[in-house]
Order: sequence, then structure tokens, then C-alpha cells
Amino acid sequence: MTALPPPVDLPPDPPARRSSGDGIGYWLGLPLRWLYQSAHNGHGIVRVLDITRFRPLPHGLLPPDHPWVTGIDPKTGRYVWHENVIFRSPRGPAEDGLPMDDFVVTKTGQFLAGRVALSAGPGEHPVGPRRRMPHGINYIHGTCHYNSGVLVFTDFPDALAHFTDRRFRAEVYRFVRAERREVLILFRTRNYHPREYAYFVCCLRTLFPWFCNANGPRGRVLWGNAAPFAAANLITGNWVRDVYALKDPGGRDAVVRPAVDRGRYFRGEYGGGRRHVRWPEKLLAWVTYWRIRLRGGKGGMFFVDRRRVYADQLDRRRGRGMADEPIARM
Repeated sequence: MTALPPPVDLPPDPPARRSSGDGIGYWLGLPLRWLYQSAHNGHGIVRVLDITRFRPLPHGLLPPDHPWVTGIDPKTGRYVWHENVIFRSPRGPAEDGLPMDDFVVTKTGQFLAGRVALSAGPGEHPVGPRRRMPHGINYIHGTCHYNSGVLVFTDFPDALAHFTDRRFRAEVYRFVRAERREVLILFRTRNYHPREYAYFVCCLRTLFPWFCNANGPRGRVLWGNAAPFAAANLITGNWVRDVYALKDPGGRDAVVRPAVDRGRYFRGEYGGGRRHVRWPEKLLAWVTYWRIRLRGGKGGMFFVDRRRVYADQLDRRRGRGMADEPIARM
């Protein structure tokens, strides 16, 4: 699979040039990006607390056939996720054994839509084995899977080579500014080490002024959660507008964004950046890791008490003589 074809009326950008360094802008802008990210993430935390504790969103704001619950685009009758793939890196001959991109996108979309379904429909499940998260967080999954722009890569080095390419990074900024959406990053491979994943998301937290979560199938990496494939959310903050709109009359219809125009973004050839992480990115990963480790049984779950909502699983582990693992070890 290759990058999406360019539109006929717009010529492709010139090929990327490989660069051996990040430039002075990386180093001079690093503290500013981290400072902005702290404020931006703090604002997001307050918003989540608002919809989960201060003014919690109730169950049933969405019907069971809502597009956020089904993933179905009402205009086409098909899953919207594939239309929202704005870039996919080329697959090499050694990657034939990896899952097809459509399968990765579908499984991830269905998984996230299933989280929204826990807060939709007539019957409400209490917090526990059937519904771990508050309704507000379940609704956030709706904008993350249905409205996000999706990027697909093979593995972390492949993604690093693109995100550290200045022209690719500029396209990410252009997409977020123009579309006002979140960014969902998916990976074809399920075989990775938690340390590699932690380094990758902290690289993105260094390159961009936004937070990034590491969700995937190989343990809870930093603040991330379980997912069928590695799925990193670059949290731009646009979820706030969508989720808060659910409170308004007609909001359930307004939050269903149309599919992204095919071929509008990422028209060039990219991947000329570095395939390794730098010491500030590793430092951020280790600081974050030990901060979460010191939380003990709370782990990387910030908005709920992991010891309470996963009490059934923890009891089963203790009954089998298994140690609790609130965070994947780096």
C-alpha cells in the first residue's frame, strides 16, 4: 500500500530530502513546546474532570445506532475510518506477513466504537466489569475514532522517519489547523517493546506541543491503555468541542463529521527524518515512567481509581498468585 494519490488539480510536493539533524528550531523550541504542552494538557485534564466529576455527562446521550457507536458513515453506509486515513507509509517486501492496513484500521475502529456503545442505548451498566470508564470518557472515544485523521505506519522507526521529516510535520500541523480534528496513529506490527513505544510517544511530545498516549496490546505503556493494535493518540484538544456539543439540542447530529477529503493532505514523498530518538525524548519517557511507577496500584489511570474499577481482575490475579502490573516495565 502506498500513500494516497494526489488530486488531479494539485501537483505533488517535491520529494523529501534526508536530513541528518533536527535543526536549531528543535533545540530552541523544545522548552517552549513542553511548556505549552503542560498548559494545554492541564486544560484538557480540567475538561475531562468537568465531564466526569464536576458536571458528569449522563448515560444515553447517543442512541445505539449513532455513527459514533457503529462507525458507519450515514452518507455511504460504510465504515468511515478508511475514508479518514490521510496517510499510510509504503509497505516493504519484508512486511507481507503483517496484517493488511484495512484490517488494522477496522479492528481499532471497532474497538473504540465499542467503548462508546457502553454509554449508549437504553440500559446503563454500573462502573465495574462491564463498564470501566465514566460516560464522559467513553464519549471521548467517539470523536477519537470517528472524527480523527488516521496515519498508518509499519513500526516505530518507520513513523519516526516521517514525523522527524520537517515537511511531514508541517502537513500534520496543516491538517489539524484546517480540519480541527484529533490525530490517530496506527501500526501494522503488534510486536514491540514497551520501552520503544514509550520513546516514540515522548518523541512526539517533544516534536509537537500536544500530549500523546501509547495504547496497545503489550501492557499499559506510560499513560496508555489496552488496544488490539498499537494506537497512539496525538491529542490536539479538538475532542472538547465535539464532546461538549453532545449537551446541546441537535448535538448528536452535529458531532458526526464528514469524511476527510481524499488526497487533500500528504501529497508528497516523506520519510527523510531520523529513525532514532534523542536524549530529551528518552529523558521525558523515563521521568514519566517513574512518575507512574511511584503511583503504585493506581498505575497510569488518571481519571479513575484502577484498584476499584479493575477490582475483579486484580482479585483473580491475586488468586492465581500473580503479581499486579499496573504499568508495563521499560
